[in-house]
Amino acid sequence: MTPLRLPHFFFAILFMFPLTVIQADEIISEHVDIQQFAKLITDNSDNPTVEIIDVRTPKEFHAGHIANAVLIDFYAKEFVETLEQLDKNNTYLLYCRSGNRSGQTLNLMHKLGFKAAYNMKGGMNAWTAANLPVVKP
Repeated sequence: MTPLRLPHFFFAILFMFPLTVIQADEIISEHVDIQQFAKLITDNSDNPTVEIIDVRTPKEFHAGHIANAVLIDFYAKEFVETLEQLDKNNTYLLYCRSGNRSGQTLNLMHKLGFKAAYNMKGGMNAWTAANLPVVKP
């Protein structure tokens, strides 16, 4: 076995580092509070490249959801495949009941190469506690 030469190793690391930094600057993957989330919705209400995604169950969704949200059930067996079909260049506003499932979805979307995604901390629990509007069928 040939020993690893440190200068080559460090050169490789130094060469790769700038590429990583450039890529990280292009991706937005953030947890935001309900006020920031509401502002993102308001500021982008006419922007077709911004989508609100509810990752709760259909039962939770039909009990009340944020206006214009699209349901993608976190527990559905085709969940990952459904995410992969979304346009990775769009911006996604994610929420669930408490922020847990949507936080996991945020991490997954980051790994899948989505350019911009935001998770609402506290989820619908925080949204409804703040008396923000909910759509009920």
